[in-house]
Parts: sequence; structure tokens; C-alpha cells
Amino acid sequence: MTRSGSPPPDLRPDLDEAVETWSRMNDPSILRSVAAVILGFVVLTLGSVLTGRLLLALFGVEPEMAPGGAFIFTSLGVRLAVTVLAGFLAALAAPRAPRLHAGVLAAILVFFSLASLAGLSASGDPYGPAWYPISMLVIGPAGVFLGGALRAGRR
Repeated sequence: MTRSGSPPPDLRPDLDEAVETWSRMNDPSILRSVAAVILGFVVLTLGSVLTGRLLLALFGVEPEMAPGGAFIFTSLGVRLAVTVLAGFLAALAAPRAPRLHAGVLAAILVFFSLASLAGLSASGDPYGPAWYPISMLVIGPAGVFLGGALRAGRR
């Protein structure tokens, strides 16, 4: 600053700050971080849908049927495995802080699980026992965190 209170002519704080911000935004590690979380979300979504369809076919559960206990508990176990895999892959693809990336994926999962739970509550006709979506709200993020921790431990 000069005595008049204005910055020296060669110092442009707004422009310098803008250039620094732009440089941080174009940092390849940020893009890789976003891609890591997206990868985990895609694995989580596709894995859940595909294994769900497979289990429905294997157990012969039709949409109008109430699922049996064996189907419900097998589904919980398989979904736990899918969430662990998704968390592991998100952490594996992360440029740094694998647990943080798994945590972001877990937060996204909590958001969608709560939205799903709200939708089921509003419909008044849950498919399966009422405790199932609540258990997925707990098991899902825990599995994602476990997957991230497994990867972080292997670095």
C-alpha cells in the first residue's frame, strides 16, 4: 500500500486472487477427486440395481409378493458388500485423503437414503419390512466408510 491507501500500481489483488482461484480450480487433483466420488456413486448405484434384480430373480420374488426373510437378509449382506466395494474404489481413485472421499460418498448415500425413506413413508406402502430401509441407512454409509478405510490401510 502506498501512503495514499491505494495499492501500488504493479499489485492487482483482485486479478491475482482470480488467477490463483482459477489455478486451484484447474488442478487435476480436484477433477480426480470429483471423478473418484462419481466412480464410487456409479458402482454403488449399478451394483445395487443389478444385484437387486439378480436376487429378485434367484429368490423368485415378484413385485406383488412380500419378500421372505432369506431374501431380506441376503439382500442386506449383498448391499453391504456393494457399499464396501464402492467405498474402496472411490478411495482407490482418490488422489489423496481416501477416507475423505469415502466420507463424501457416504454423505451422498445418506442423502439419497433419506430421500428414499421419505418417499416410502409418504407412499404408506413399503416393500418389505419397515426396518429394512432404516437398516440400509445405517449399513450403507458404514460399508462405504469400511471400504475407504480398507483402501487407506493398504497405501
